[in-house]
Amino acid sequence: MSQRPLQIRDDNGEPGCKTTDERHQRFRHFWDPSAYWQCGATPDQPAQIKHCASNELYYDVAKSCVKWKDWKWTEPQEPPTKPDK
Repeated sequence: MSQRPLQIRDDNGEPGCKTTDERHQRFRHFWDPSAYWQCGATPDQPAQIKHCASNELYYDVAKSCVKWKDWKWTEPQEPPTKPDK
């Protein structure tokens, strides 16, 4: 049986919020399941970190916070763009 190589993520999933598809969208925070990134209305607005209520986790499939019992782990997906650093 072959194993998939372990992928080490060196970032937290912060989107660049540079495209129209990213505007007003939420993106998973890679390290904190209770947090997510929110893009603003214009490309000059950097993503803002937001947090779910104390008994909820961000579920990227639903693009919203859900009760922890309804949350399922999924493979993190890179956002369309990254912020300029």
